[in-house]
Amino acid sequence: MYQTKKSKIVKTGLCTSVVLFSTVLLVQCIAWEAMATSEGEKTQAAGGPNSSEPEDLDASQRAKELWRTYFSADGRFRQESIFREGSPSRYRYRIRFRLGGSFPIHPHADLGFRMVTGATDDPTTGNVDLDGYFSKKGFNLDRLFLRYSPSSSLTLTIGKFPNPFERVELVFHNDVQFEGAAQQFRLNDVGFIRQARLNLGQFILAESKSGADTNLFAGQLLLKGLHFDGLSFGAMLYEYRNEDTIAQAVEDSRLGGGDTNARIGAGTGTSIYQFGFRIVEWLAKYESTIRSMPVRFIGVYAQNLLADFDDTAYWLEVGVGPISRLNRLRGLYHYVRVERESMISNYNNADIFNPNMQGHGFKVALPLSENVGAEALYFVAKNILTFGANPNQHKTRLQIKAKF
Repeated sequence: MYQTKKSKIVKTGLCTSVVLFSTVLLVQCIAWEAMATSEGEKTQAAGGPNSSEPEDLDASQRAKELWRTYFSADGRFRQESIFREGSPSRYRYRIRFRLGGSFPIHPHADLGFRMVTGATDDPTTGNVDLDGYFSKKGFNLDRLFLRYSPSSSLTLTIGKFPNPFERVELVFHNDVQFEGAAQQFRLNDVGFIRQARLNLGQFILAESKSGADTNLFAGQLLLKGLHFDGLSFGAMLYEYRNEDTIAQAVEDSRLGGGDTNARIGAGTGTSIYQFGFRIVEWLAKYESTIRSMPVRFIGVYAQNLLADFDDTAYWLEVGVGPISRLNRLRGLYHYVRVERESMISNYNNADIFNPNMQGHGFKVALPLSENVGAEALYFVAKNILTFGANPNQHKTRLQIKAKF
């Protein structure tokens, strides 16, 4: 009975998404047609050179312009090799497809959505493995949000939306889409500061019928252009409330993404974290151009204030490109050290480094055409605390990205 109800809920949600998508598309098509007709009438009334033509654009051109204005999509094809000490080597193939759109529904408001492949219980990836004996792959609602900007100084967002904070993939993977509300306040040219931003967020992780809800409250002060353009500093606070329900969701296999945090009562049905999570994160970023080559340097330090040990994390990154004389080649190196209790492991970039791991990553990206690019990645890492299997590992990736 439970599975039947759950299936009905999933189907109802999918149908709702399809209806919403179709309705917004229909409205945009009607508006587009009305605008084109109006422009054609104006041209004919003015006696222009094309006034004898019934339409200025053919249907194909209109469709392309409509797509470019409101929609976007991308696909990714990845080959990944994983080598872990004490385990067999793995060679897997993965795909990802995303389809999104942004629609102006008011002079100051936009409605955004995105669908993506991937499992519904893993917020950190849209990848699906080429596996499962030719079974079909899931395609789920990844974003649905309303963004309101009444002025150049304020933006309000509600729904399910991308991470609103300036950050790297240390505490949160890029694929994690937040749910709740966010506010951004901006001030330009404040003394020697080019721009000051205050980002706030109130996020819902789990709603309880009989107990306390699980929430995340976050805030960030970001200062850009200190003394000269290209230099930014940020201070961030993540405050979890009732986060032990996350530990129980991991215990019940309702939340994926990898789990390396210490838990008490695992296997008893009352799993809780050994420590709570109140995370501070400091970010420094510098972007410049050296001999016509863009470069960036990023340093991030994070600490869980509620943990007594194994509570810090570091991210050091150097990036170059796009380099025009090398066909817009881009390169990236980063060093990461993530101690076991520094953050909730199910939300960080476990694709690269789980908490309790340190290592190095290298990436090279090369455009093959306007809409197609190739990337090669290499990661080498080892456990900070040696317990369990796989204390050392390294990965290689080759992938092709296409957008349209």
